Amino acid sequence: MKSIKRKLVKVNEQTGDYAEVDKVRLKRETHELMNFIQTNIAQSKDKYGVWTSLVPLCRAVLAETISLPVPFFELPLRYESREGLLDADFDELLCGFTLTISGTAREILDEVVIDGVRYMYADFEE
Repeated sequence: MKSIKRKLVKVNEQTGDYAEVDKVRLKRETHELMNFIQTNIAQSKDKYGVWTSLVPLCRAVLAETISLPVPFFELPLRYESREGLLDADFDELLCGFTLTISGTAREILDEVVIDGVRYMYADFEE
């Protein structure tokens, strides 16, 4: 069972997203996404470039070689997801991964200002 801890997280003033991500959740979601890709998307029939755009990003997350959070507009497959072109199960996994890796809040919790800096509470997995 997942353990959740509420944490005070700095807000990126330019984007309004969290300035840090839940790394435990991100790794879990990355594993789930990679398992789906490896099981359901053949490299030879990958018409949206999942293997060339998303898989390297997932591998960087798992190797902890990527700077987090990744801005939403730099993430792959945004158009395909928005237009409903992706398999529904894959899109559901991708959307969760996208929210987590970009530091996007899933729900709006209390905002706190400390010395002029905005923070928000977020639920992080342990």
